[in-house]
Amino acid sequence: MKKFLPTAFGAALGTLIYTRWLGSAHTFDWERAIFVGVVCGIAAAVWPDKRADKASGDGR
Repeated sequence: MKKFLPTAFGAALGTLIYTRWLGSAHTFDWERAIFVGVVCGIAAAVWPDKRADKASGDGR
């Protein structure tokens, strides 16, 4: 949960900023922002942490 919320929020916020000011429609795309936030949050939650590998001595 420590990695899910910041990553999901950051990705969703970035998507909203992009679709509002840089997208062709110039409107907030809430559905896309929610989707991107959830997918990026899940990826951050399941991705292995590099610091944990170094601490255990299993550095690759």
